[in-house]
Parts: sequence; C-alpha cells; structure tokens
Amino acid sequence: MAAMIDKVEKESHSGSSKGGELKRRLVDHLDMLKRPNDLVRVTQVSTYHFRVNTLTPTQAADSVMPTYRIVKSQFLHVEDKLGELVILDQTR
Repeated sequence: MAAMIDKVEKESHSGSSKGGELKRRLVDHLDMLKRPNDLVRVTQVSTYHFRVNTLTPTQAADSVMPTYRIVKSQFLHVEDKLGELVILDQTR
C-alpha cells in the first residue's frame, strides 16, 4: 500500500466523500507506477485537484538515516467518468 499523507480537513459539503474516494483511487493508481523505494505524497487541494509529490530516499556518507528528496511534482485534475479514472496533468 502506498504511503498517503492526508492534508485536507474534513469538509461539511457532500463533495468531500467523492473527493476522498478519488484520492484513494489515485493513490492506488500511483502506487503501481512508482519505483519500489519511493514514496508518493498526495495532497487534495479541492474536490478534483491534487498535488502529487514523488520522493526518493537518499543517504549521505556521514548520515545514519536516509532523507527524502522530491524527484517529481505534479498538479493533477482527477475525475471519475463511467467508472474510469481520468487524470489530466495540469503542471506548468
């Protein structure tokens, strides 16, 4: 299972459950595409917009623990159309 960090507070309108389901499906989709040691951080900006950062571990020669460096950053628009996940990359 992918590492998922939830940055969105619970919203009071009915769209929050749809956005939560989209986020879970997006994390599962991105988990299949990432390299084995990478982490994928998904932050929900609005109901259909997500910020996705892919982090990879790096370890300096004199360090004890690895640190993570962002290797890919994307802004995605995600929709569910007829059961299919439609992902549009809106990164500039």
